Amino acid sequence: MVDDQLAAMLRALSESGPAQMLRTSFVVYPVVNALHVAAIGGLFSMVALLDAKILVPGWRGGRGLDERVLRHIALICMGIAVSTGFALFSVQPVDYAVNPAFRTKLVLLALALANAGILFLTSNRASPGRQRLQAAVSLAAWIGVLMAGRFIGFV
Repeated sequence: MVDDQLAAMLRALSESGPAQMLRTSFVVYPVVNALHVAAIGGLFSMVALLDAKILVPGWRGGRGLDERVLRHIALICMGIAVSTGFALFSVQPVDYAVNPAFRTKLVLLALALANAGILFLTSNRASPGRQRLQAAVSLAAWIGVLMAGRFIGFV
């Protein structure tokens, strides 16, 4: 359930010019949706590479990949995914706000981002076991974000 004040704000978002353009344009919505999916793919790929380097000691698949570059690309992809995701949300914000799959996606996204921040800030001080645990949590959370996101249209 959404309270009246939040529902009013969500309706206003839905009635905004950009949201109306997304709903009515034959081209804009599919382009924004495709950008969202591509950004998520790029983000997940970077996260998977970073986590694999931690989870599989001696893994050679990431040879030559600079972790700073991977993190930078992940941040760019995250920015694109969040901005396009917000645009897509604006098309039906009241419906999405009560959708259990959407809410699950947001909770898992918050978990994934918090875990990434902790892993980044403590990576020099954390034991290898703790780093592997956080990398496993990272992969599980990001897979959960992907799965919940795909369920949004079916719930």
